[in-house]
Amino acid sequence: MRIDADTLVLIRSEFGEYDISQVVGGNNDVYLRFGYWRRVNLQKLQDLIGSGIRVVEDDLDDDDCGTLYSYKLR
Repeated sequence: MRIDADTLVLIRSEFGEYDISQVVGGNNDVYLRFGYWRRVNLQKLQDLIGSGIRVVEDDLDDDDCGTLYSYKLR
């Protein structure tokens, strides 16, 4: 999986600041998280990243903060 720097700049200009993390073990999924677990337009994110990588929205219900969103890149 490769995402070039220009694509990362486009993502930031469209959605704002984000964090990138990788879950070690299993299939080493890479995740994007926007702001404080903010939801973004999944189709727009997929369009920016391109068809070579599939973007999957993950959500987690938190009793204190509500629903937390992140985006898995596969």
